[in-house]
Amino acid sequence: MKTGKEEKIGEIIKFLKNIEGIEKVKILSDTEKNELLKIEEKCEKSILMGLMPGINEGVREAISRTFTIAAITNDDFKWPTKGTIRFLYKGEIIGEDVRDQEELLALKNMGNKIIGGMFVLYTEKMNNLGIKNLRNATLVIPPLNLSWNNKVPNADRIIIGSPSPPTDLYIKENIFGEKDVKGKGSILIGFELT
Repeated sequence: MKTGKEEKIGEIIKFLKNIEGIEKVKILSDTEKNELLKIEEKCEKSILMGLMPGINEGVREAISRTFTIAAITNDDFKWPTKGTIRFLYKGEIIGEDVRDQEELLALKNMGNKIIGGMFVLYTEKMNNLGIKNLRNATLVIPPLNLSWNNKVPNADRIIIGSPSPPTDLYIKENIFGEKDVKGKGSILIGFELT
């Protein structure tokens, strides 16, 4: 017979499996969470998301919750259209990813710099900041704000993190045993039970 906690977690897993673009979910053990944190910390010290050193707030917060679920996503998963990676100076966004092509083109036409086909550096903010202050800017991967964040049953203080590429690969290959990972991504959902 299932306990109340097991029933609640079962309902959360069922909810997540029904989200478009989520293929598989698994609740993580403390050992798995610790391993993911080690990989993410190593990434933060080197080149986060292929850009520069930074901090993955979303993953750190998701792992810090009592419960963390890893999920494999496919191309149908609805990512936010912007702000999944941010370049911050004293809390102000001076650059961020933008996935909406119309908005990207409009930002480019306004004189902003586009790097890698989707990362916008806001030229006016960068100019106001000055080159020497850029050294004090930080690359941050914030928690994801998705349409279903506050709809997960039995869950409180939900945080959804987007792992860096090495952590993402570890999740797919080592936690889920996926061999063909092309076109797939991953997220971490951290929460407390209500």
